[in-house]
Amino acid sequence: MDPFESYVRGGLELAGETLDDVELHVMRAADAVYGPQLTALAEADLAGVWQESAIDPARAPAPDPRSER
Repeated sequence: MDPFESYVRGGLELAGETLDDVELHVMRAADAVYGPQLTALAEADLAGVWQESAIDPARAPAPDPRSER
C-alpha cells in the first residue's frame, strides 16, 4: 500500500466508508489530473491579491480599483 492509498483508505475509514479498487483507481486518476494544480494553489502566496467583495456569479468580476487605466 502506497502513501496515497493509505491516506485515502484511512480518511474514508474514519468516515465509516469502504473503498474498492475501482474507486481507488478513479481517485488516482482525478489526483493525477487535478493534484498538481491544487497543490500549486494551496502553496501560492495570495496575500497581495485583491479580494473582490460582494461577489455576484451572474456578473463579470469587477476591475481591480488599484489598477491604472
